Amino acid sequence: MIKPSRLSSFSANVVFSNEELLIEILLRLPVKSLVRCKCVSKKWSCIITCPEFTRLRVPCLNPARGLFLHCSSFLINPFHQFVSLSLENPIQAPFQKLSFVDDPSGIRILQSCNGLLLCCSFRAHGPNKNYYIYNPTTQQFITLPKPGGKRQISKVIFGMKLALDPWKSTHYKVVCTRRSDKAPEHYQIEIYSSETKKWRVSGPPFPARYDIGFQYTGVYWNGAIYWECGDNSLRFNVEHEKLEKFPMPCIGRSWDDEEMRVAYYGESYGYLHLVQVHSRQKLTFYNIYEMKNDGTEWFLKYEVNVEDVVAAFPHMIRHYLEPTDWHYLAMAVLCVVRGEKEEDDFMVLHIPRMVIRYNLRGHTFYKLCEFGNSTNDDDQFEEVDEEYEVPITLISLEFGWFSAFQYIESLFCL
Repeated sequence: MIKPSRLSSFSANVVFSNEELLIEILLRLPVKSLVRCKCVSKKWSCIITCPEFTRLRVPCLNPARGLFLHCSSFLINPFHQFVSLSLENPIQAPFQKLSFVDDPSGIRILQSCNGLLLCCSFRAHGPNKNYYIYNPTTQQFITLPKPGGKRQISKVIFGMKLALDPWKSTHYKVVCTRRSDKAPEHYQIEIYSSETKKWRVSGPPFPARYDIGFQYTGVYWNGAIYWECGDNSLRFNVEHEKLEKFPMPCIGRSWDDEEMRVAYYGESYGYLHLVQVHSRQKLTFYNIYEMKNDGTEWFLKYEVNVEDVVAAFPHMIRHYLEPTDWHYLAMAVLCVVRGEKEEDDFMVLHIPRMVIRYNLRGHTFYKLCEFGNSTNDDDQFEEVDEEYEVPITLISLEFGWFSAFQYIESLFCL
């Protein structure tokens, strides 16, 4: 009769010697366990970090598990509030402050792209600003070389954007929009490739676009970076290195009209979304548009009325403003999240002191987290009304969609 200890040892040897069996077992482990398993041996680490293993484990797109919210701060290293998007199995924050490298200027997030974070020095400017790629799941990071090499001191950078599709390639690219060296009042695109580990100039200079915030508004989707700017929005096809305009939702009027506002713009689960609010409609009414896969046009995906949220949390109403004022409701769309099924789709809303998950199909909503007074004691403050000379309570919001970044678990190796 074989003793249990010998049987256990024999079973372990079978697993170690049979790579196919080992892969089948590892594929069934959660991400955090896989990260720990990398320390078992070089063989296990090679299997887990292999791009083919990643494709086997996640054959399609990975949904967001949480949001990092950048908190405005006078501290050198800013605080990031983490919100788990799961109702049944909430996950813990991977970090609150970015400290993967000792940057004396602190570190902030610029973009989230399919599991990786593009970060930069928080309080540095010009040539002193560093850029990083960070995987919050594996805690790996790299420091990007600066564009232009030895001549980088003269480079004025307007924005950096990460382009990563781990299901198509084991490499990523970073697109830099900077001032042109040769043509005044023009911008130049420069591309960094993780494959060559070098920067190179892409295409000719193009006329400066001061109306586009290249640092914060760009979204990577379907092989291109999209910068939303009304009727003059731009996209850059990373593969073909082509800069072109792209259409905005056609609703009978110009998108430069003062009666319209973009409440959110972002990507989720392989879909590009734009949320629009119209002043002629109620301010609780959101139109959620989705871009067709070929990038040719938008279509209306959801019409959402969140009056029930306002009724449940009336403290968001700014009674000192007119109901037609854009800022009458202290409410912001942080993210539109697509699921494997349409009934799993939801919108993340921020109102004073809390974050809410609003289900787009069932029209139900749940409180994801509440900040209390620990995050920001200044979400309400008093000011004197000049007409009536009485104090009124002003209500502010901490976060907007520019400061919300998706957390997607990923084993992508840097």
